[in-house]
Amino acid sequence: MKTKQLPKGWREVELREITESISAGGTPRRDKKEYWENGTIPWVKISDMKKKYISRTEEKITDKGLKNSSTNLFPSGTLIYSIFASLGTIGILEIDATTNQAIAGITPKKDIISTKYLYYCLQAEKDKILSKKSHATQDNLNLTILRNHKIPLPPLQTQKVIVSILEKAETLKQKRGESDKLTKDYLQSVFYEMFFNKGYEIKGLLDVFDITTGKLDSNAMEDNGKYPFFTCSQETYKINNYAFDCEALLLAGNNAAGVYSVKYYNGKFNAYQRTYVLTLKNKNDSFRYLQFLLGRKLEELKNKSLGTNTKYLTLGILRDIGLIIPPSEEQQKFTFIVEEVEKLKEKQKQSKEELKVMFDSLMKQAFNGELVK
Repeated sequence: MKTKQLPKGWREVELREITESISAGGTPRRDKKEYWENGTIPWVKISDMKKKYISRTEEKITDKGLKNSSTNLFPSGTLIYSIFASLGTIGILEIDATTNQAIAGITPKKDIISTKYLYYCLQAEKDKILSKKSHATQDNLNLTILRNHKIPLPPLQTQKVIVSILEKAETLKQKRGESDKLTKDYLQSVFYEMFFNKGYEIKGLLDVFDITTGKLDSNAMEDNGKYPFFTCSQETYKINNYAFDCEALLLAGNNAAGVYSVKYYNGKFNAYQRTYVLTLKNKNDSFRYLQFLLGRKLEELKNKSLGTNTKYLTLGILRDIGLIIPPSEEQQKFTFIVEEVEKLKEKQKQSKEELKVMFDSLMKQAFNGELVK
């Protein structure tokens, strides 16, 4: 397929042409205390790369650790790029820092290319770069792949305009994420004000719900199934037969990480044998209130779960979970608030998806030379 022609003044360059260096980090020996104790030099791991700008690290190394290992001290303004686990994760250093061997440091030639332009460009090029990865032992990239990768390079002034447009679009995405958090925090605040320390009865979970479990293996899902099939994963599959026809909460009962979820469903469905199906003993209680309440208990369930390779819940664990049970009219008031917030969240979700589509489109246009010429 013919490559799209770039605008006048643009050129295609290899990363090695527009960078001072592209090199990987390393890890000082862990058995040498003098390489780690009272260290002052930031040492970046992939778990530190949670934001665009990296200004702090969980661990630090000493001067001896730096001098006696294969790691490198990268200056502030260096782009760091994951070449092993979490391939293609990228950030910009706001501090001088070292990295482990899973992360490459890319130092731009600032008289040729803007650091921020290169950041967004490498994001846009992620799939192309990852398509060249090695599968020899585990998926990974090497420095040669990065150094030889070609990117579109416009004049510096054009780079600045592109960055300005993309930063504005990215800010919109961030603000939408902040509003999602605000709606969650709002419900937590309302719950606290309505029910905490109000003297309402505390009941055990087994006093509030009748509990049964599904009977099927987790692989029982079917193509083109008619009914929901609830397993312990975050996804809901389909199946062509049902064992339940009721209103219920579905509590995931086991998974490797011990991360549980509680879902609401009303109708015909089937369930995995480790999925707990919770139906109300008192029909005046509110499913939506209790779903929210159980959602607040998931961390407690995680901490109490049994097992090593696979975490799981037992009826004994569930029996010890206490639930605040206010009068049904108070539950219904809270349910109304939850439903209104859910409507708002749905609108926010649609807006978030629209913003993502817009940002992805801008990214594509930016590096095809269609956004700014």
